[in-house]
Amino acid sequence: MLRELSKAAFDRDVGRLAPRLAKRRGWTVLQAEYPVLDIVFRHAGASPLRLRFTCDHWDEQPPAIELLREDGSVVQPGSVEDGRMFSHGKSIFNPSAHPITGKPFVCMRGAREFHTHSSHLGEVWDSFRGRSGNDLLGLLDQLWKTWKVSVQ
Repeated sequence: MLRELSKAAFDRDVGRLAPRLAKRRGWTVLQAEYPVLDIVFRHAGASPLRLRFTCDHWDEQPPAIELLREDGSVVQPGSVEDGRMFSHGKSIFNPSAHPITGKPFVCMRGAREFHTHSSHLGEVWDSFRGRSGNDLLGLLDQLWKTWKVSVQ
């Protein structure tokens, strides 16, 4: 039963992703089938960024968000192509290895990696879920805006 509730919440949020909005922002949706939302961001003069949201247990838990290159390989903070998003001082794109995944991660409320990091254990998802901007499209929008600024 919990899986069905999670799937219904996922389908509701993803169903609001208008193709027109995605096209205008340069997003390519690779997969939008529970529990995975896989999207590529594009912007002139920047390497594309692929975000793979794994939304098992949505919205009881926040999604796990992977930072990937367009081909699906993990973003490498030290590379010239990928490094720009990490080079603007304090950013939600953390180049350090997350203690659980061992990969660079999104350090922003609403990302599972944020809420499971030792620095943020007191900031529980239940305090944020259900608030405006914390659905899947709201999280996607925050990531896109931050990424776009970081690569300009």
